[in-house]
Amino acid sequence: MINEQSARRFSWKPVALAAGILLLPAVTYGLGYVHGLSSIPESAPREIVLNGAADGESLQQEQLSRDTDLVTPAPEVAATEPLPVEGEPAPEALALAESPTPSAATAELTSGAPAALPANSLSAEEQELLEPAVASLEEQPALELASLDLAGLPTQAPAPDPLRIETLTVEPGDTLMGLLTDAGIARPEAYVAITALEEVFSPRRLRAGQEIKVALAGEAESQKLMSLSLRPDSQTDVLVDREEDGQFVALAKPRELTMSAEYGRGTISSSLYEASLDAGMPHGTLMELIRIYSFDVDFQRDIHEGDSFEALFELHYDEDGNIARTGDVRFASLVLGGKERRYYRYTTSEGETDYFDPEGKSVRRTLMRTPIDGARLSSGFGMRKHPVLGYSKMHKGTDFAAPTGTPIYAAGNGKVVVAGRNGGYGNYIRIRHNSRYQTAYAHLKGFARGISAGTRVEQGQIIGYVGSTGRSTGPHLHYEVLVDGAQVNPRQIKLPTGTVLAGADLEKFQMERAKIEQELASLAITDTQVAAGDEDCVASNGEGVLEQGSSDC
Repeated sequence: MINEQSARRFSWKPVALAAGILLLPAVTYGLGYVHGLSSIPESAPREIVLNGAADGESLQQEQLSRDTDLVTPAPEVAATEPLPVEGEPAPEALALAESPTPSAATAELTSGAPAALPANSLSAEEQELLEPAVASLEEQPALELASLDLAGLPTQAPAPDPLRIETLTVEPGDTLMGLLTDAGIARPEAYVAITALEEVFSPRRLRAGQEIKVALAGEAESQKLMSLSLRPDSQTDVLVDREEDGQFVALAKPRELTMSAEYGRGTISSSLYEASLDAGMPHGTLMELIRIYSFDVDFQRDIHEGDSFEALFELHYDEDGNIARTGDVRFASLVLGGKERRYYRYTTSEGETDYFDPEGKSVRRTLMRTPIDGARLSSGFGMRKHPVLGYSKMHKGTDFAAPTGTPIYAAGNGKVVVAGRNGGYGNYIRIRHNSRYQTAYAHLKGFARGISAGTRVEQGQIIGYVGSTGRSTGPHLHYEVLVDGAQVNPRQIKLPTGTVLAGADLEKFQMERAKIEQELASLAITDTQVAAGDEDCVASNGEGVLEQGSSDC
């Protein structure tokens, strides 16, 4: 029996209440055990029976639920373990009253309800508030993982097929359709991609050596074209890309180029071409230099050893530092036989761009003396022994030997009056420039696109290509100048000059010329310093050998 002093020191009522709340599921099971022990199968859950008195009230037995036991098994109590003495709480009851039981943890896991607090920390009002929660605890279903619906859970997207990049090179006679189908792309898909490409670039403009990059996805037998890209020129990138809906979209994107002003000068020892290369002048810039002086210089007869040149020109570089294209020649100087010809690029107030001498006179003449680049004068105007007929005959033109296919330019602005076959002249073009002057071009391989009788042309425009048609022994251009219908020697004609600047245009030109001269002086000083630095790297051993490893080099 519990004496009064012990009762005052320790009250069992809150402890018993807490134990009853926590072991509520076990009570139900215990009742079933008392009434029908023989009917319980061997696999029935274990039972826990706690006997104890608290103020005359006994804890009831309760059966643990099968589902709860599956999640967290109840602690076992040995069948042979003696029951505690009546009136004293069992040690297990004390432990359960002071800490959450496995059953309480299971209830919190399955229902989301917080575990019960120790009963001796609850007031009467708090115990009343707990009763509805305890009642609802019995109605919570056990957690069954098998009942979870995993169908709606997000799944990892399958990895996309890796892209393969292939480079296709255009060979003579190739077509874009043939290149794509040979790469394993289905013909209908290639057709759709080419149709999209034609909106920004014509596949007919593909040239031999052109590279086309294609991105492919999928297996070889079922691969798809994802993109197609090419660089038709140094200034443009073209891309054909597949969108999400499977359609192709084409885009032509200008390349980012950086313009730089360059300076070059040199002395001619063997040829202007070799001297320009030694000066770091690209081929395109040299051709522009020749066109500037083609109105009053015969590059086959007027240039000699010791002549010199200098030029201020523009170059455009790509992102890798490579020359993408040549730009304008802003200034050019040519010293021939001790006489200097200096020309400056200038655009007039009317928008006409030309080259002018220091006095503002245009270099442009009515006609070009040499309407072809890099050709060799093979026969001049006058009497000669005809190479085919074998007898002396008046040669009424000037012959320029050049490789087959070399472009031929219109010597001046005018209208094409003849473009076709003309006896011993072979393929022949004649242009009327004004009421007095005409020019003729013979033995052509073919005509430039769009050139026919009635076509208007501008000076320097390509009209045809060097060939050997008609009465000819090799590829060359036969060039004639006609004045009032009669052939004359082009070298003896004093051709009228072009525009002469005056007034506000002349003042503006002189200001532009002064800026160019100042820039030339700065670049010439830098060029001289670089040349001096290179000379310092030469050993003084009399052999002119470059000192390897010198700190000055």
